Amino acid sequence: MLVQNTGNYVRHAAGVMILPGANDVKDSDWKVFSAHPLMEKLIEQGELVAHEKAKGTKDLKAEEAVTLVKDTFNPALLKEWQASEKRKGVLEAIAEQLESFNESKEEETE
Repeated sequence: MLVQNTGNYVRHAAGVMILPGANDVKDSDWKVFSAHPLMEKLIEQGELVAHEKAKGTKDLKAEEAVTLVKDTFNPALLKEWQASEKRKGVLEAIAEQLESFNESKEEETE
């Protein structure tokens, strides 16, 4: 399942780590993680969002998918989505996000 951490902090509970942005989390891990009292509050506040039926961007509405892509910092996950996505707007968002990583690498080497 996809879990989106919209906050700026890594969240840890029950041996599960959720990074800022999109995370691919096993259903069983999410069940234990989301039962933690602090995580329950963060879920209620909307900082942690579980896209329970989504395996990738193709399972989300285009607007939700673009928002998720812009909040994703895992190039491997973005490339996985790119391979299965067909919608032009979502593909453009993925390409832009991947390009931003390349620009960051170029700046670091200069």
